[in-house]
Amino acid sequence: MTFGELIRTSRRRLNKSLQDVADALGVTAVYISEVERGKRPPFTIERLPAVAKVLELDLDEVEKAAWTEKGMIEWDPSKTSGKQLEVLLALARGGLSDNQLERILDIARQRQFEIF
Repeated sequence: MTFGELIRTSRRRLNKSLQDVADALGVTAVYISEVERGKRPPFTIERLPAVAKVLELDLDEVEKAAWTEKGMIEWDPSKTSGKQLEVLLALARGGLSDNQLERILDIARQRQFEIF
């Protein structure tokens, strides 16, 4: 399923209009429609938490769909501490066991719940 299909399917499941979603994201209904139809790329990283919330989706699912379609992961280094940068670089280099990665994911998931 593409990012746009995920957004459209979720919006329809909740009986939300294009305008409902647009209002929550601070964009136009035309923009939402174009994203849903694949005429525009997935939303920016800043809008992904809002779209997940308004469409009652898991943020990880929304980010994965957006980043898979874009073929890259967005990251704002200005919002990253030195330790976060170290962790990101370690992950990029690889070499961590599945067990270690699962522990990192558990911490990240817990932090996500605290934010939202």
